[in-house]
Order: sequence, then structure tokens, then C-alpha cells
Amino acid sequence: MYIQQVIIKNFKKFRDFKITLNPNVNIIVGNNEEGKSTILEAIHLALSGMYGGRSLRNDLSEYFFNRDVVDEYLKSLKTENKLQLPEIYIEVYFGNVTGSDMVFSGDGNSLRNNTLSGISYKICFDDEYTSEYEKFIAGEEHNSLPIEYYKVVWSTFAREIITSRSIPIKSVIVDSSTNKYQNGSDIYISKIIKDSLDERELVALSQ
Repeated sequence: MYIQQVIIKNFKKFRDFKITLNPNVNIIVGNNEEGKSTILEAIHLALSGMYGGRSLRNDLSEYFFNRDVVDEYLKSLKTENKLQLPEIYIEVYFGNVTGSDMVFSGDGNSLRNNTLSGISYKICFDDEYTSEYEKFIAGEEHNSLPIEYYKVVWSTFAREIITSRSIPIKSVIVDSSTNKYQNGSDIYISKIIKDSLDERELVALSQ
């Protein structure tokens, strides 16, 4: 199994983005501020639920939404044609899926193709706040996205709710720009290993 394709909607720099990957090594090249890191962050978020070493579910912010989309939404609240709350979703499509991993297959993806396998990470409106949200949009001042009305929905393409433990592909971001060395030991890499491996894997590695 490998990551075959990634679709990113309304996440940071990307309003509507798609990238296809090959089964081996993929090299992403571009100028500064073109979104190279954002692609990796989106993939890591969809596979781990983590951003910057913390669970995004407990740390939602307007910062993660595409700025143009947010501005359009806020401007619409001053008109009769109010837009729906913007949503973020990241889809990771798996290639070469066999056996038990077929449980990730279904039509719960933006392509509505039930032969595809993968996972969806979505930041969207929580219907439990419908009444309160209606009062919000009825007000006169709207200067920021009402992030308190959002929730995270993390699921397979078969529409089954999941956690990172359920995902067969693991993700680790290694940022060489923050590497620290002490007595020849790479503390940064050591922390990644400690945080990413379970006890059995740590024992096997030490042996």
C-alpha cells in the first residue's frame, strides 16, 4: 500500500489542490511560500491527526482555513446571499490495497467512487450548534470565523470513523531546519522515534 493521491480543499494556501504520487520516492520542488510544506502538513494531519506535535481536534483555529475563502464567507454575511461556513477536507487515496485494508474502500470521497480506498479528514460545521449559529449570523458584526461551531470528522472512504491507530500508513515529519545536536546524538530524531513507535517497536529497535 502507498499514498497514490492527495486532495486538499481550503487548507491554508490551498483552495482546491490535487497531487498524484508514485509508489517510490517523490520529490516536491518549488519556490519559497509555494506550499511545499503545506502539502506535507496536510498529509501528516490526515494520517496522524497531528499538527505541530499537537492534536488539531483540540486546537482548531481560523489560521488553518484558506484566507480567501474565509474573507468571502465573512463578506457574504453582510448580504442576502450568505455563504455556508467554509470547510476543510483532506483526502488521502491509497494505492495497491489488498486483503484487510479493503475496509478503507467506499464512496465516502469527493470523487464518489466506491472502488477507491483511503481516508478523509474533515473540519466542518457541527449541527449541534445550528440554533446558536443562526443567532450568530443574524448579528451585525462578523469579524472572524466562528471556529467554536466546528468539529473534526475523520473517516475511511467506507464512512467508518477512525483514529490514527486504524491507519496502516504511518507519518513522521522530519524538519532538518530545527535539528539540534548534543554529544553527537541527534535529539530531534530521537524524539521522533520515541513519539512515533510503540513499546514493542522500541524494544525491537534497541535490539
